[in-house]
Amino acid sequence: MWKVFFFLIVVLVICLNQPIKEYFTDEHDEIKNIYGEKLKQCRHKHQPGNRGSWSNDGFCDEMDGGVHQICVNVDKTENFSKNTGQGPWSEERKGKNHCMCLGAWALYKARQDKGETTETSDELNCESIPETALNPRYINNWSTWNGNELPNQIINGINAIYEQCGKQATVEQKAYLDNLYDNIINLIN
Repeated sequence: MWKVFFFLIVVLVICLNQPIKEYFTDEHDEIKNIYGEKLKQCRHKHQPGNRGSWSNDGFCDEMDGGVHQICVNVDKTENFSKNTGQGPWSEERKGKNHCMCLGAWALYKARQDKGETTETSDELNCESIPETALNPRYINNWSTWNGNELPNQIINGINAIYEQCGKQATVEQKAYLDNLYDNIINLIN
């Protein structure tokens, strides 16, 4: 009898260690990416060594209170965290995707535009970026970030998302992205 009781406690501990929503619903079915399609995970859930700044189930969204909505393939960036005034976390993330905030992404791209760092491209996983990453509420959170801001860095970051994701898009995806981009640029300018 004690073995059954012990087993039930272990199962309960495991279940409580994961968000209950994962067992009953998939709230991400409702979240659209910047192409107007179902948001895809930035990382695959429950894989070992996948600690990062995504939600508990591997999405770049704010479902769990996170602010990291830009999904980036860290292998395609050069000294990302160093170039944005952070610790060396990006070197430890090689071989994995990472969700980052618009402030870090925008500073990285602004520094490239100024010729301060090596230019990179094609590092975004656009199907894993929620459309909320291109809305005023999210963007306004990043007008300042970590004290290393450059003038117009947010516009640099938004333009880089638009350019990279536009190149990867189908005609339908591009039309949706164009609409998001036009709306946000009209509000910023």
